Amino acid sequence: MGVPGPATRLGILVPSSNSNAETLTAAILAGQPDLGVHYSRFRLPPSLDDAVDLGVLGEAPALLNDAHLQAIAFHGTSGSWTGITRDRGLCAELEAVCGAPATTASVAVVEAVKVLSATRIGLVFPGPHDIAHRIRQEYANHGIDVQTMSVPEASMTNPQIALLGAREIEAMIRPAFGNAVDAVVCVGTNLRSGYLVAGLEQEFGIPVVDSAIATLWHILRIAGVARPIQGWGALLAAN
Repeated sequence: MGVPGPATRLGILVPSSNSNAETLTAAILAGQPDLGVHYSRFRLPPSLDDAVDLGVLGEAPALLNDAHLQAIAFHGTSGSWTGITRDRGLCAELEAVCGAPATTASVAVVEAVKVLSATRIGLVFPGPHDIAHRIRQEYANHGIDVQTMSVPEASMTNPQIALLGAREIEAMIRPAFGNAVDAVVCVGTNLRSGYLVAGLEQEFGIPVVDSAIATLWHILRIAGVARPIQGWGALLAAN
C-alpha cells in the first residue's frame, strides 16, 4: 500500500471538556484521506461570561502551529453571546500566531446561516435561558432573527451535554421547528446533534446548522479545500 500524498493540515483548538469534536470530525472525513486534522486542547474559563482569548488558549495555538497548518479553528461557541465581532478579532490574532486563516465555531455558524440564505431561525441551546436570550440579541446584530428557542429546563455542564442520547437531543431540537423558520441552528459544539442533521432535514425540509459541523465546513472553506461531503446535511453537501 502506497503512502498517501501530503495532506492538507487543519488545526482545531478544542475545550478540554469536549468529547465530540474529534469523533464527529473523524466520522465526517472518513472518506477524505488527503485532509489531516490536528488538535490541541485548552481549559475553558470558569464562567460562561468570560470571552475566550489568546490568554485562555495559552500554548495551544503555538503548539498547533508547529504542524504548519493551512487553517485553524477554535471549536467553541462562546462568541455567540460574548460577541461575534470579538470572535473575529480572535481569528485575526490566531492568524498572526499561526500564519494561517482562522475561524471559530460562532463565526462559522453565522457564515453558514448567510450561505444558506436563512434569516429566520429556530435556536437550540443546551445551556442557561439567559445565555440563549443573549445569543438571540447577538444574532440580531448580524441580521439573524431568532423566531423560536429550545432550551432545557435545567442547565448542564459540558460533560453532561456530551452524555445526551439521540432521543434526548432530538426531543430538544424538535420544538425549534416552527413559525416558518428558514433553518434551525444548534449552538454548542459538545452537543452531538450533528449525527441527526440529515434525518431532521429530510423530515422538515429546511437546513439544520450544527455548530460542530459548521466549524468543519468553514475551516475547509478558508483552507481552500472545500468539497461536497454527503450524508451530513445540506451545509456540507453544498460545500
